[in-house]
Amino acid sequence: MYKKLLYGLALVLIGIRSVFCQSDSVSFEKVRITPLPVMYYSPETKFGLGGLVAVNFNSSVDSLTTGSYAQSFFLYTMNKQYNWDNTFRYYTPQNKLIYQGKFSMTYFPELYFGIATEQPLAKEDLIKYNRLSAEFKVYREIRKSTYVGIATRYTRIYNIDSESGGSFSLDKPIGYGGYQLLGVAPLISFESRKSQVYPRNGMFAEMQLMVYPEMLHQSYGFLNTRIDVRKYFPVNWLSDRDVIALQFFMTSNSGAVPFKEMADIGGNVIMRGYYTGFYRYNNLYAFQAEIRAGLWRFIGIDFWLGAALTPRKWYSLGDTGIKPNAGVGLRFMINDKDRLNIRADYGFGKQRQRGFYLDIAEAY
Repeated sequence: MYKKLLYGLALVLIGIRSVFCQSDSVSFEKVRITPLPVMYYSPETKFGLGGLVAVNFNSSVDSLTTGSYAQSFFLYTMNKQYNWDNTFRYYTPQNKLIYQGKFSMTYFPELYFGIATEQPLAKEDLIKYNRLSAEFKVYREIRKSTYVGIATRYTRIYNIDSESGGSFSLDKPIGYGGYQLLGVAPLISFESRKSQVYPRNGMFAEMQLMVYPEMLHQSYGFLNTRIDVRKYFPVNWLSDRDVIALQFFMTSNSGAVPFKEMADIGGNVIMRGYYTGFYRYNNLYAFQAEIRAGLWRFIGIDFWLGAALTPRKWYSLGDTGIKPNAGVGLRFMINDKDRLNIRADYGFGKQRQRGFYLDIAEAY
């Protein structure tokens, strides 16, 4: 089965290359490598230690080409979790093509708070699982800053374990015995940011429609629609790196959706302050606004406000109430050329949810 899966992925990538390939020559300019020991903290992991290598570079010396980056890190936490994560986003000269990818392997004991409930604390249970995930996207410019593309994603959740008699074993949500998925999505994107590490102006918007056919062993068929819109406004209140950053994020699922693929609130990116999966529904609409300002030399400060809706149906927006969040953070710049920061955030949410996050780069 795995040979067939690998052959299928290879054919997808070959097909993508044949459709989007170009003959422009590429040379790497101004490569900047930042190796770092990593200290990480989140409500899901507690303290973690590891290492990170961040690589920033340009595929062309012209001023039109956005800087590319790649990052790899390994993390081991006090909760005996591990995460090996690799990401990249590569811009060809003049941004004609964009390649983006992610590969990760994790072992992740975490808390389960039930499905589609407004009383998640009553469902709290500890589950353990392994995850293998790979994602690849390729974009082609059709007009200035506007791209069409295709995405493919594979994920496998296995070795799921929970206490007998707990809410997870009683609920038996879709995928509770493990699952794997292979999805393909058309996408359209608008990208005018000049930096993804610390964007200060421009806009990013993307919509993708991922289809997961029921084609693998322990797989499920469903449809996921995702919209992500980010806008940045430069200001000069305290320094030349001040910015107001806005984000709207929507994800909606229909079909037989495994519990880990549902729209969940929380984590170190969207709705900071909530434990990841504290609220878990098929639909999520989230908005956050953040002020990022420089205080002194390499030190900065952040403030943010956010809110989310988790409707049972994509169109019944207010049926589960508003989930607010807010927070404050400090920034410590470790690469002034690319403005790469270590961020320390403290967020607050509903039902006394709160969390501290220590991470690399901005949330969005």
